[in-house]
Amino acid sequence: MHWHILGAGAIGLLWAAKLEKAGHQVTLILHTPEKLTQYTEAGGFALTDNNHTERFTPSAQLADQSDPISHLLITTKSFAVTDAFASIQHRLSNNARVLLLHNGMGPQQQLTEDNPQLEIWAGSTTDGAYFERPWHLIRAGIGATQVGRLSDRGNDQLFEALSSTDDQLTLAEDIQSVLWRKLAINCAINPLTALYNCRNGELLKYTDRRAAMAQLCKEVDDVTHALGITLFERKLMEQAWDVAELTGDNYSSMQQDVSHQRPNEIETITGYFCAIADQAHIATPANHLVLEAIRGLSTTGDH
Repeated sequence: MHWHILGAGAIGLLWAAKLEKAGHQVTLILHTPEKLTQYTEAGGFALTDNNHTERFTPSAQLADQSDPISHLLITTKSFAVTDAFASIQHRLSNNARVLLLHNGMGPQQQLTEDNPQLEIWAGSTTDGAYFERPWHLIRAGIGATQVGRLSDRGNDQLFEALSSTDDQLTLAEDIQSVLWRKLAINCAINPLTALYNCRNGELLKYTDRRAAMAQLCKEVDDVTHALGITLFERKLMEQAWDVAELTGDNYSSMQQDVSHQRPNEIETITGYFCAIADQAHIATPANHLVLEAIRGLSTTGDH
């Protein structure tokens, strides 16, 4: 199976390594000629896992190539998904399969609605990796990945083909609920870490931060309950507290993006949630407040 990967960040390259090791052909689609030149000069990329380093050499190209794409993995930031997809849309073969693996919600549903001819899947992962230096990836921890089919078209063959790449990969019969659970945790933690400029665990150390987190969680619980969406068996605050504690030393991607003045994913996380709440005529003042606050910090934001 030949996979093209859009988004050569940490998760994209981690999956490139998994796919290559499982015997799939992999082609990276890079964003700029400069990036392609850097990759070519590096001669591939390295992945260090448990002090063991392996090199991988998938081919790489730009989006404007003409070879057809039958299997596409998109691992860009969520705000870049629509443009990234548009850049290669002309290359998709009939019955192409697309797997979206990114934070937030909105792009997955939009692409599915706009492309009924494609078999579109979405996923959620707790896998971790980061760059020690350009084209050298460190595996931060082995997490679980759930994937599921969003479109009515297709069957489960994609999952069966991917199952050999990762023994922590599972098939989600209701991927929308999986995405909502990830969204809920992100709503509870990510914007606050960006606003307080802190690690995840530091949200639990101060009364005002815990109170803000509790209010965000209550609003998410209220909206999802009203919409008939089941998140967790217990209150979201309890679940989010555990996640913040478990990932206490980590900086969220939103904190990193805001602190470095990069585009961030607030629109597909809190922005998506607030839009759904507004459509349901349910007030979510705390989430709207942090949404506007992050927008105010995002001089290069994605709204």
